[in-house]
Amino acid sequence: RCNDWAGNLAAELKPGCILDVGCGDGNVLFSYFKQVPREFYGVEGAPNLKAQAEERGIKVSSYDLNGRWPYEDNKFDVVFSNQVIEHLHNCRLFAAEAFRVLKPGGTAVIATENLCSLLNWFALTLGYTPFSLMQTCGRYLGNPLGLHYNETLTEPLPLDHPAFSGVSGHVRVLTVRQAKELFELVGFEAEVRSISILPLPDRLSQMLEGVVKNRGHYLMIKARKPLAPASTLA
Repeated sequence: RCNDWAGNLAAELKPGCILDVGCGDGNVLFSYFKQVPREFYGVEGAPNLKAQAEERGIKVSSYDLNGRWPYEDNKFDVVFSNQVIEHLHNCRLFAAEAFRVLKPGGTAVIATENLCSLLNWFALTLGYTPFSLMQTCGRYLGNPLGLHYNETLTEPLPLDHPAFSGVSGHVRVLTVRQAKELFELVGFEAEVRSISILPLPDRLSQMLEGVVKNRGHYLMIKARKPLAPASTLA
């Protein structure tokens, strides 16, 4: 449902020019478009996934997302990113760069995890690491209830690589309020909500989301760049 929310929203916006930050092989977002955008750009660090995305006609770049993005101002109608921002320590620059490269009136569609979800709150109550932060530089640690607890994950970059912190694990997981404040700080008009109160079945979760607010496991961020940008941005 998290993927559906993000993918369907991106398609409904009917962008002529889109940037998929963390595009993988391109298949996920492609599947939501009846008509593929005229210009489709992506960001992907894994060489095999990058090659597959390029075969689909996506113009793919690879760079450290904790830094500046190699695109001109006001280029994209939509910036899309699903399960990426939580891997970055410089999430404020991520939001600011998304704002910069969007056209006035453009939209950032961001999906990520929610630090104060019911599931993470339960883990903290037991004295365990939140599920969203278990992955620690190649190993799942701190929560014996986790699905992959104490398993090893092969990292795509060496531990001392300068871009390692933008690839390995979840380093800065946001809350509903924090995400809204972060994106508004750089100039966006932001709507943020959470969905999926795990581990409840999805039908029951949907019934309770309006009652148990801000406790869903996933954050849905819809951030619009105003038509008249603010004169001073953070």
